[in-house]
Amino acid sequence: MQRRPFFGWLAVCSLGPAHAQAPAEPHEVAIRDMQFQPAELVVPVGARVRWTNHEKRTSHSMLFRDMPESERLLPGESWERVFEKAGDYPYVCGPHPEMTGMVRVRG
Repeated sequence: MQRRPFFGWLAVCSLGPAHAQAPAEPHEVAIRDMQFQPAELVVPVGARVRWTNHEKRTSHSMLFRDMPESERLLPGESWERVFEKAGDYPYVCGPHPEMTGMVRVRG
């Protein structure tokens, strides 16, 4: 009977799966001067987008056709959404509908 060294198996087992990729950093949209900046963003399927309110006093929210309005963002706060399907996602600011933006998701 052939014996295999214990430490050899221990070394193999400790390798674990191949290195997993770190989650991608979110794509950023700044809210300032009563605008979404950039107003149009092109991202790949599965991308995470973060909106951050850089206003001094005004709250904002994001309202997409396919989901309920986000919570109001006070100055300095952020909100994120992951886009799982390709397509165009227009949105407006809930309290300021003249503020418009577009996320274009490409597969």
